[in-house]
Amino acid sequence: MVKNEAKITVTGWLNDTKSFDWGNVGKVAVDQRRKNDDTGEWETVDKTVYDVVYEGNFPDAKQATVTGRITGTTVYEKRDGTTGFSIKVRADSVIAAVETDVPF
Repeated sequence: MVKNEAKITVTGWLNDTKSFDWGNVGKVAVDQRRKNDDTGEWETVDKTVYDVVYEGNFPDAKQATVTGRITGTTVYEKRDGTTGFSIKVRADSVIAAVETDVPF
């Protein structure tokens, strides 16, 4: 029998990592970018935040690739007063992201 499993892989900015006796937590922020037709420049138009729980150690890197499973969601108030949304992930692996030449 095949095991039912839904995995997610996300690459983004690694922030706010903290260590506890039971594991580590951190936030991975993924920018949603779009090219501005008027200026020709790439702009961040939105951001998705992933709250990551990981039993291993987070890499010492600015960006990380996380593979795991979604365990829930959280709605919160942003600093500007708007509503934000984060996705909770139980990570199986967290590795430093490989740099690319992508402009965004």
